[in-house]
Amino acid sequence: MVKRGRLGESRLHSVCQASLRGAFRSVTVSAEVHQVIAIELINWKKFSLYGLAALWGALIVVWPLPSNHVTVDDDIRQVVSGQSLYKSQLTTANFGLLGVQFYESNEGAKRWNIRSNFAELHRKENYAYLQAVDAEFYASRTGNTVYTKSEYGRSYLDRNQVDLEGHVTIRSRRGYLFTMDRLTYFGEKHYFETKDPVVMRGPDPEHPAMQLRGIGMWADIDQEHFILKRKVTAIRRMKSNDNLRIQSSTGEFFTDDQRAIFRGGVKATMPSITIDSDEFALTIKEDTESIFAQGHVLLKSKDRVGHADACEIELGSNQIVLEGKARVDSKGSQITGERITMYTDDDRIDVEEAQGRVHP
Repeated sequence: MVKRGRLGESRLHSVCQASLRGAFRSVTVSAEVHQVIAIELINWKKFSLYGLAALWGALIVVWPLPSNHVTVDDDIRQVVSGQSLYKSQLTTANFGLLGVQFYESNEGAKRWNIRSNFAELHRKENYAYLQAVDAEFYASRTGNTVYTKSEYGRSYLDRNQVDLEGHVTIRSRRGYLFTMDRLTYFGEKHYFETKDPVVMRGPDPEHPAMQLRGIGMWADIDQEHFILKRKVTAIRRMKSNDNLRIQSSTGEFFTDDQRAIFRGGVKATMPSITIDSDEFALTIKEDTESIFAQGHVLLKSKDRVGHADACEIELGSNQIVLEGKARVDSKGSQITGERITMYTDDDRIDVEEAQGRVHP
């Protein structure tokens, strides 16, 4: 009985040891499986983080720049047209539009019409930034249309003002072309203004018969009246192909009437004639060109010197008319009168209400 009992206990002990060893192996395998799974999860998380970082870097590289951001080549560092209006910075526009048109009318009458290839609307600042701008401004008195072009524009919606910049041009119906770098349109009074140098050519800009230059300009659109503010020079090619050259402090030009007025220390020169005056007007009507000078007129032609309140010449003719306290000095002689006509093809002089003095 005892032997059988011991043998049973020994066998039971062996069976228990075997069962424990099997359970231990099961636990070990289970732990190894969990360890592998944990390692795989860690590797997957790392891979996901690396993937997200790579995607973020790619987006930074290929993300489009804002439309008003100007990139500058390291080899070319210079200010370009439009940069003063549109700084190189991230855009704050609410949205952009392609092919935009703005217009304004007053009691059914057109005032202006602006077209732009692209526009950004900034609601907070209440303006629209424009690129490649074409505009039409309507002149109520003449019934004509004045055209402008520019590379850039900015339209202030609340104050009816438009700033144009970059190769700005103004073209009248008769073909006179004004060029400048910047121009502002003020809608309340319907006029243009700039502080920049201005050049005018026309009526054929490629072969101009009239050229004007000055600094600063103010223009009444309804009258087609352009005023150059200072340091004005002009060249008029006459029908004889000779040039009339003019210098003055200020200058005005009516494009539809084809009339120019120069004021302030005016000096006009033509072949064989020079005229100094306070004011000098040039008028073109069909086939005739005439000049009218007034205010402390001093005229020199050949060996004759004339003084008067006013002087009138029809270009191409042989007559010079002096009016108002007129006086001519020539070869030691002096003739005065209310009106004196000098002939340029000979030495003749006609005098009204004459008083003369001849020196031997």
